[in-house]
Amino acid sequence: MGMKLGEKVAVESLEVELKAPTELKLAGTLSTPTAQAEFRRLLQDLHTDIVSAKTTAFAVDVQALSFVNSSAIRAFVDWISRAAHAGYTLAFKTSASVTWHRLSFSVLKSLAPATVEIIESRPAVAGGGHPS
Repeated sequence: MGMKLGEKVAVESLEVELKAPTELKLAGTLSTPTAQAEFRRLLQDLHTDIVSAKTTAFAVDVQALSFVNSSAIRAFVDWISRAAHAGYTLAFKTSASVTWHRLSFSVLKSLAPATVEIIESRPAVAGGGHPS
């Protein structure tokens, strides 16, 4: 296995952690060519592990991933394509308060609706929760 359970891998301002055998947590930013290349390698290794373990569903918590540039989105597109061909699903845990999550992951889901699930967390409503 490429990543060990509980191991945090830092690549510049990106932190990657395998939280469970079926969950990856991403935090920080992904915007430099070096970080993107290392992230792609990690995802390729992880894909190999997922297929070897015959995992049918995998979660990716991106709630703490504050920024990725447009080039980095390609790494997610490639992973989704590999997952679709291998027959496992990816559930992305996103935050409703992060604009790029709402915009980018809805597009990624539209590319492979049978492979991608979006689990969006909503920020707590202050002041009693009554909408105006």
